[in-house]
Amino acid sequence: MNEQDYMNITSKIDEKYVVEYKVIEAKRNITLRKRLRTAIVVAAAVALMIPVGVIAYSRLTHRDKVSVYYSEEGVRAIEENMAMSGFTVENGKIRLTVDAMMCDGNYVEGVYTLTALTEDAKDHLETYSLYRTYVDNGEEIWVSFMSYCMTSEARTENEVTYSFRCPLRASIIDDTRPTRIVFCEEIEYTGIVNDFNDLRDFTYYEGIYFDLPSEPNVPTKTLRSDDGTELTLSPFSLNTLDKYWDLYQNERFAEDMIESFVFITTDGERYDFFADLNISGLSSITNGIALEEAKGLSLELNGNISSGNFSFKFGTAFDVENISGVEINGVAYMEDK
Repeated sequence: MNEQDYMNITSKIDEKYVVEYKVIEAKRNITLRKRLRTAIVVAAAVALMIPVGVIAYSRLTHRDKVSVYYSEEGVRAIEENMAMSGFTVENGKIRLTVDAMMCDGNYVEGVYTLTALTEDAKDHLETYSLYRTYVDNGEEIWVSFMSYCMTSEARTENEVTYSFRCPLRASIIDDTRPTRIVFCEEIEYTGIVNDFNDLRDFTYYEGIYFDLPSEPNVPTKTLRSDDGTELTLSPFSLNTLDKYWDLYQNERFAEDMIESFVFITTDGERYDFFADLNISGLSSITNGIALEEAKGLSLELNGNISSGNFSFKFGTAFDVENISGVEINGVAYMEDK
């Protein structure tokens, strides 16, 4: 065998091993991502608080629609851990069902469904508006922000299912008093308004409302960065809320961008959430991205990370007990040891 023959043979062997190594390494990375995701995706009885003695669980009334906003894993966690609201009210025209409602101490978020009970009510399932009052006397709370959204996958001819998020605190809210979300339709009016109820039509939404919880009903963790910024982590979202958030209008509506988002497990391993979903980032201006672009997860981003009003909804559920921190745009927010 001459030198050239030897070089040809060893070159082919080297290339073969390089190709095999790349395949093995790719498989290893995929397996690692799956293992890490499995480790922190909520399993039965770990993510939410379970009432003592509860074994069996009920299925959500609008299970397929709720899964549009929280994925199959999230729906299982809601059902198995009794995080369903179950509140229903109707007036002969429209029925409201609050399918799920989670509170982490900063925000309340969840899913509700509006069902038309009459043929004419079908045209009013997407024309309503919301306002917030105190439960005890009906006093209205101004500058009380609540977001709600709907995707076409959560709509049928007779029903529309929405996801929602509402901050618990604000500078003008007395958070010692329970609050209520009231439904109505708006009336166009060009004259002088002495009573804002003159601008509201309750023909289809008379008596349609739901009350907001004031205490957490999901486990949470407080995460901190080196500069002292605190974030609240729950199974369904990551957020922060300054009681005076409503005074910071410019910051609240300023564009924010999460370009990278990584979970850090209690074992110190890293699960790159955005890389696993194959997305490049999330903007607060667009709020979310199309379901098909995020493997079916309904991601939402509101507010600004550096302000007192920030909320990122995961679109699924994670076990916070297995998470010790997150890394956003290269900045780590970790649980105190």
